[in-house]
Formats: sequence, structure tokens, C-alpha cells
Amino acid sequence: MLTLDVMLLAYAISETLGGSGSLCSLVFGMILGNEREIYRMFRMESPPYALIDEGLKRFESEIAFLLRTFFFVYIGLIVTLSDFNAAIAGIIISLLLLAARFIAVRISTLRCGEVAKDRSMMSILLTRGLAAAVLATLPTQYAAQNPVFLELASLYADIAVFVILSTAVMVTVGIPILKRKPEIESQGNM
Repeated sequence: MLTLDVMLLAYAISETLGGSGSLCSLVFGMILGNEREIYRMFRMESPPYALIDEGLKRFESEIAFLLRTFFFVYIGLIVTLSDFNAAIAGIIISLLLLAARFIAVRISTLRCGEVAKDRSMMSILLTRGLAAAVLATLPTQYAAQNPVFLELASLYADIAVFVILSTAVMVTVGIPILKRKPEIESQGNM
């Protein structure tokens, strides 16, 4: 808990002095998370105990889970599933993302023989999640300043939910099919 207290104190001091508390917290976390590398970089002897213990990592994991859950519940509260056009748009965007990812994986692994067998798996792993959910709430936040956002704010959230759901379904259906594919090919070669 002392680590969390020091981070909150650093945040408050940074904000009071006119700096960015968020950036201060990020740098604080990066320094703590890379403690071994920092000791090695400065050729210092690392202490026998680690500053970041398993308890802090477990606490961070629980807080991250809580934040993810909060945003998905919030998105679930503001979305309306009655708009059929938003569902179609979300599915079309997901298919476009799949096609773009497929092309990008093919191009980026063109001359790399080591990953040739993993291309299809890399192509299907395209799920959208927390980042899409958080960004879908931005138009709602700006709706008070701009009337365009006021009209379209709910549409962004609706489409984002359908993109998140359809990419999750694509991955959930695609991975078992792709895992079964090498087994079928190896049985056919026997």
C-alpha cells in the first residue's frame, strides 16, 4: 500500500506544480516495473529484495480487471441494440478489419519462413476490446461542446459494441478451426 500512496503523492505534487499527474504516474510505474534493468543499466548492485513483489503485481492485476469491467458495464449501459444499421455497420467494419489484418500479416511475413505456419493464426487474432470501448465513449464526453457529437454519440457506442462482439466471435470460431486444420492435414499425409 505504501507504493500506491507514494504514487498518489507524486501525482498530487505533479498536478499542484502544474505538471501532468498522469504522466508522472506512468513514469513512476515504468521505473518500478523496470527496476532490474535500471540497476543493470547503471551497473549498480541490485538489492536482495525486489521493490515490486507478487502482492503488488496481483493488486495491479485486480485493479486492471476492475477498470476493464467498469468500462464494459458502462458501454453496456449506454448502448442500444435496437439499431439494425449499427449492427450491420459493426459487422462490415469487423470484416474489413479481418481483411486488412490478413493482408498486413501476409505482407509483413512475406520473406519470413519461420512464421509461415503461423500466418493464419496471426491473421485471425484481431479482437477489439477495452481500447475500442473507451474510445467509443469520447463522443459522449464531447457532446456538450459540439452538436454533431450530440447526434452521433450513441451511434459510436453501438457500432463499437458490435465490432467488439463480432471480432470476438470471429476469433472464438476461427481458432478452433485453424487448430484443427493442421491435424486434418497431417492425417491426410499418412
